[in-house]
Amino acid sequence: MPISLKNYLGGIFSKKDYLSPSYINLTNPKYIEIDGMYYSGLLVVNYIREQDDLIFKSLIDSNTNIYISMYYEKQDTYKVIKDLTYNIGNVKVDLEKIGESRQDAEIAAFTYNDAKYIRREMQINNEELYFLYTYIMTFAENTKELEYNLNKLEGLLRSRGIQTKKSYFRQEQTFLSCMPLMQNNSDVKEITKRNILTNSLVSTYPFISSAIFDETGIFIGENIYNNSLIFVDKFNTNKYKNANMCIFGTSGAGKSYFTKLMIFRYALFGLEQYIIDPDREYTNLGNNLGGTIIKLGPSSNTYINILDIREESLEDEQKGYLTTKIGKLMGFFKLIFENIKEDEKTILEKAIIKTYNQKGITFNDKSLYSKGKFKSSGEMPTLGDLYSNLNQNLKVKIFPFINGSLSFFNKKTNVKLNNSLIIADIYELGEENLKFGMYAFIELFWDKIKKERKTKKAIYLDEIWRLIGVTSNKEVASFIYKIFKTIRKYGGSGVAITQDVSDLFSLEEGTYGKSILNNSSIKIFFNLEEENIKVLSKYTDISNKEKIEIKSFKRGECLMFIGQEHILTKIKSADFEKEIIGGNEN
Repeated sequence: MPISLKNYLGGIFSKKDYLSPSYINLTNPKYIEIDGMYYSGLLVVNYIREQDDLIFKSLIDSNTNIYISMYYEKQDTYKVIKDLTYNIGNVKVDLEKIGESRQDAEIAAFTYNDAKYIRREMQINNEELYFLYTYIMTFAENTKELEYNLNKLEGLLRSRGIQTKKSYFRQEQTFLSCMPLMQNNSDVKEITKRNILTNSLVSTYPFISSAIFDETGIFIGENIYNNSLIFVDKFNTNKYKNANMCIFGTSGAGKSYFTKLMIFRYALFGLEQYIIDPDREYTNLGNNLGGTIIKLGPSSNTYINILDIREESLEDEQKGYLTTKIGKLMGFFKLIFENIKEDEKTILEKAIIKTYNQKGITFNDKSLYSKGKFKSSGEMPTLGDLYSNLNQNLKVKIFPFINGSLSFFNKKTNVKLNNSLIIADIYELGEENLKFGMYAFIELFWDKIKKERKTKKAIYLDEIWRLIGVTSNKEVASFIYKIFKTIRKYGGSGVAITQDVSDLFSLEEGTYGKSILNNSSIKIFFNLEEENIKVLSKYTDISNKEKIEIKSFKRGECLMFIGQEHILTKIKSADFEKEIIGGNEN
């Protein structure tokens, strides 16, 4: 090649030059300095004899800057068995000669037994022998932090029964062995060589952590320990039994913010979402997302008729519109009458049937159709119509719903319900009457959820304890449990949210609360008081360590049970999400 061309090519800045550091300092035996970053290595020289867990898991979860490199060299099975047999024979003879008089007799005995074990595993269980070499490199921006990282890693490894040596005077060789160059440097190779059988290789697998990354999921936040991103697709039926979720947390712990964040992100995916809002927390979100907000209370001008029979309340080929409606209404009226007697139940049911008959609606499903179309809400009876058919004793108890403080229940439905986001604002109902509004809306939302199985949808029940707690009754609690048990087959997700954990498990010795918890593949625990943690520990497999963590969580931090995974999570959101949702996860 001409000299002029060599000079020309020599001045070209190649891709290799982009990747190469500007300087490397190898003068210090304790570390390498590369472009202002300091690197130092550890050589794994021994392991505890038995391991019952992934030995490098704590290292990965430590959130420390590390490179880990492991080399596995498969050995010739025939040669290994031949050598083992030869050495076993020699050691056995030595043991018989020396007995227990020499100090190294015990070590020789261990070696003899280990050799016999390895040979047996290879001959009988088809195990194979490997040589294992492990190198760990940590890095930091200064030597003080580098030393801290080294001590931290050594402590973690020592707690797992792993012995290490700092690679002083061998930093370059360790660094190169940690690079993706497949160079197991001979200067450090012999000191790290240890044998291992095939079955034990699993425990050395380092790339494992409590993390979830569902490709089609929504972003939840970060793993507190290792900052890995958490994406969850709760509708993935191949991975999760159902899409149900339970969210627990004290006031101000971040559960409402997290719920709103989920609603917002799922809205971007076009999910149909129905929200019971007892504390008027979702209004701003609903307005920003163009949702329908139905306010039910003394000052409201939007109404839902509890006596409406909707076409979607029955699935295809099912029969019995009026029968199904009567069952739901009895649950509602038991909330009003509480300890209703059997004879009163009979009188009430007869009055309900008579009220519908007066509107031309009978047990014949055809009576609900007029000119080929299902009857509209305007053709349905109201509570006032029912009131006129009750005896005096029942009229007294239902009067507030007719002409009293709760007369907004005695109205015909006047809102359109074709929005993919509907928020039921029952804030004005007050503590005593919230359960009536919650039940009315849940019945409405349940009918909508059943309408189309292929469409993904979710119902959010904030402060669910009001419906399945001690202030409720078996019929209502059974209805809620039915939703969580069967919503999966309609492509839906039930989300239970509460801060009153003890009340959630107060009805029938916690039967319904436990059933809902068991029918939820995802359970999320924000900060909780000691008493509530004790209650939950009866129904979930929360470890003692996790109990301590739940009690000390900051706002926006939580423990997530996702399938079989337990993940400590920090909820994360973008600035524009905070503006739309309102509030902050921190």
